[in-house]
Amino acid sequence: MANAKTLVVGGQPLNVIDDTARSNAQTALNNAEYNRQGQIGKYGGQNIATILAGEIGSGSVYDALHKRAANGNFAGLRVGDYIDVPLVSASGVAARQSVRFLLAHFDPYYCCGDSSKGHHIAFVASAPIAVAKTVTGVANDSFLMWNTTNTNQGTADQKCPYPNSNLKAWETAFEACLPEGLTKYLLTQRVLLEERYSASGALNDSNSWSWQDIGKVFSLSEMEVYGCPVWGTKGYSVGFDCQWDLFRDTAHRVNGNR
Repeated sequence: MANAKTLVVGGQPLNVIDDTARSNAQTALNNAEYNRQGQIGKYGGQNIATILAGEIGSGSVYDALHKRAANGNFAGLRVGDYIDVPLVSASGVAARQSVRFLLAHFDPYYCCGDSSKGHHIAFVASAPIAVAKTVTGVANDSFLMWNTTNTNQGTADQKCPYPNSNLKAWETAFEACLPEGLTKYLLTQRVLLEERYSASGALNDSNSWSWQDIGKVFSLSEMEVYGCPVWGTKGYSVGFDCQWDLFRDTAHRVNGNR
């Protein structure tokens, strides 16, 4: 079919195509398709640097994303969109690399906690991050043990097992691998964390909970992935967590297949 672009009237060519309208219509069609894919769990995600290209200017994608999040402006962003973050150090990881982080939830803990949270966006790594063989507690080349001894107890000084764990020590080291342009915007996560400690000896169950800071990089709870306790202690392991939208189906819970 012919595609008429101009009409000559009185010897003057007139543009008969509204390029803006066409562009807007195509954008609307694309968005409708992305929304359909999201509803059936098949949305592959878009690069947030591309989505926010018009807002980045002389800054970085982290600057633009922080401004959006702080204002609670999530327009054009979807669960499954991503940012690629080049690590600035190989400390604790198998190699200096670029890590893809997927947008997992908008405002999961907005106005929650003993110290109210502002607007925020939660991200998770799209695939496992291989741990350096030199890291304490590494097993099978790139996997990390919770602890180097067979214990999941707290201590008199820190009754919550997780902050004392070998896993948490590695996460703290990994945080230092992220660029400062990103980490300056990351919120310290504060959660209702289970305690498991008794001066009289080891416990088989958690026996209390308390508000704890767990850093800017942290492991997800069962609630955040599954939406319910699975192997955790009923009650104390629930905390105030919620299931993140990215994990609504089992396929997205398999790390490396997201």
